[in-house]
Amino acid sequence: MKIVLNHNPEEFPGDSLTIRQILDHKGWSFPLIIARVNGVLVDRKDWATTSVRDGAEVDLHHLVSGG
Repeated sequence: MKIVLNHNPEEFPGDSLTIRQILDHKGWSFPLIIARVNGVLVDRKDWATTSVRDGAEVDLHHLVSGG
């Protein structure tokens, strides 16, 4: 499947993946990640069940705080 991840085209195996599977594929395990699929914010508790389909626009951003 092809998606746009953080404004970059990406290809993944299969027809759909969950947000959790995409994060695992990328090896991203940052503690403060926010996820959006097609502009809709997805709560962390829903990452394992939210399907991402071919052609979706996905934003996964690691929040960084500082002082």
